[in-house]
Amino acid sequence: MKIAEQTYTLKTGEEILIREGSIPDSGALLDMVREYVLTSKFLIVSPEELAQTVADEARWIKSLRDSQNSLLLLALHEGRLIGNIDLTGSDEPGENPTGLISMGMLQAYRNKGLGSILLKAVVDWARANHQLQVLCLQVVGANTGAMKLYRKQGFEVANRQTNGFSDGEGNRSDNVVMTLSL
Repeated sequence: MKIAEQTYTLKTGEEILIREGSIPDSGALLDMVREYVLTSKFLIVSPEELAQTVADEARWIKSLRDSQNSLLLLALHEGRLIGNIDLTGSDEPGENPTGLISMGMLQAYRNKGLGSILLKAVVDWARANHQLQVLCLQVVGANTGAMKLYRKQGFEVANRQTNGFSDGEGNRSDNVVMTLSL
């Protein structure tokens, strides 16, 4: 185990449990991701990612658990999976010591402080890891709440692809890459 499970309180007073993801979580995690992708206009997800099987998800979780530079955290409320964050870093000697972060949560738990809790837990773990030097993430520029959250945690804009994201309804926004030096 890379991180001990811990209980946190959201802004609404709801208690949540944050713990490391494991292979038995594969089906529930895949179902949750499919649900939050359908209710968010800001997620950068390819159709291939939604076509994953439970077996694909289990292999992905195993790869994160086997990597000393990667971490998958899950958020649960009353035993139900409500959000996740993953940090994927390379274990290859001599490779770029950068970790890529992805995060999502069910719509009912947005704007309650869950993103802050998940992001802080991953950043704290990465700082203690001592192998990663930079954390990187992508965010849709129109997602001002997420941009504010990432800046609050110390991330800075490293690159901006003007109109690089389409929401599928004809609206375009910048695709923003943000980084945090550890």
